[in-house]
Amino acid sequence: MARVVKALKTIRNNWKKSIFFFGAALYGVRYGVDKYKYELNSLYLVCFSTFQLMRAYCEEALQYGELMLPKGGRPRHITVILNPAANRRTSKKNFEKYCAPMLHLAGICVDIIQTEFEGQARGLVESLDSVVDAIVVAGGDGTASETVTGLLRRADGDLALQRKFPIGILPLGRTNTVARSLFMDSNNVKMMAEATMAIIKEVTKPIDVIKIEVLETETDIPGKPVYCLGGIQWGAYRDAHAKRDKYWYWGVLRSYVSYIFMGMKGEKAGMSWQCEGHLNYVLPCKGCSKCKIEEKSENSSYRWWHVFIPKHTSASGNAADKDYSNVINEQCGTNLQKEISTVDLNVTTANTSPKCIRDGDPHIQVALGPPSVGYTEFVSEGWRRENGEMPCYENILEVRELELRPVLKETKSEDQQQWISIDNEDYEVKPIHATLLPKKVHVFCKPADNIS
Repeated sequence: MARVVKALKTIRNNWKKSIFFFGAALYGVRYGVDKYKYELNSLYLVCFSTFQLMRAYCEEALQYGELMLPKGGRPRHITVILNPAANRRTSKKNFEKYCAPMLHLAGICVDIIQTEFEGQARGLVESLDSVVDAIVVAGGDGTASETVTGLLRRADGDLALQRKFPIGILPLGRTNTVARSLFMDSNNVKMMAEATMAIIKEVTKPIDVIKIEVLETETDIPGKPVYCLGGIQWGAYRDAHAKRDKYWYWGVLRSYVSYIFMGMKGEKAGMSWQCEGHLNYVLPCKGCSKCKIEEKSENSSYRWWHVFIPKHTSASGNAADKDYSNVINEQCGTNLQKEISTVDLNVTTANTSPKCIRDGDPHIQVALGPPSVGYTEFVSEGWRRENGEMPCYENILEVRELELRPVLKETKSEDQQQWISIDNEDYEVKPIHATLLPKKVHVFCKPADNIS
């Protein structure tokens, strides 16, 4: 009781301050209640909008499921390679919530195979013996790269691809470079629904693939090739972006904070400030007599009696295999050389461009950054990239194939090891040979984007 009386006396003796703090507290409580109600209403509107969106897509998928099968036909059968660890273990939940219902409503038989460790998708596709109409990747860039690698390593891979064996890419990973270029939308739910509807509608288009082979050295024996859809990254910006999860306690700011802290570190901490090496490359060629000769010599299915077999002709009357015997390109197959020293090297395909549109001859784009960069410039450029803006490069080459022999520096610890990213998956820096395989695989896309 004495404490209450003392408190009342203090309030009476300091009535002006008491009124001020009471008013401030009342304003704070009211502001908090209003903000809570606003966020609650916003969440309700978002959920309602998502519900209405998915309802429309499900009704459209149901129309395909109600179609009568032709006599003697069978329902479509697809195999889904699901990476449950993708996107911080939310991929399985999103697949079951947004993608799977639409596939079932469309009358498609779905066989789901979940991966349990890195690289398993490659082996699953490589040894897949069941008869399927399509393979669907439910994950990010890494899962898509593993799936394509497994498909192209198969003994019947070329035969399956000749039949336009399609691949569906559901953007369920943390990085969905190719999927975002195919189904561009800021709404992730809508983008997942569009990717699922593309599988249901069976609209496909061919996209390029990069074949990556490790070159033989004194210490390394080359193994099986790796195939990627997006590209290869090497340098300081790749390192800072790859280490963003190290600063998880910064929440949504960790991608920006990574450039601030990683920019202070040197090569002893694993930052690739000096990407040095020797680059051999061949310029792109849309077709010439030399290319045709090499193609015939490398094609194991070509036999001498094929000379007497008429060429396949398309519906428009044009020969499927254009005659390049009179086309001369003196630079075709000529090896060009370049010494590189940069803080950023980026090798990409046309698959990363909007709607996967390729301009000009089939080519790989090799983008080289400056030889050095200041701390402030490094941070500002990194933030630009995180905001979705296009990177700035000093030199851009268009090549058909390339051979990169990096200058490997001695490392005393694992922290000093240099890494490259192949479709956003980490690989040790080694001498590699990269070859473009134009229009090698077919992927599901929007009906308006199926023009190659």
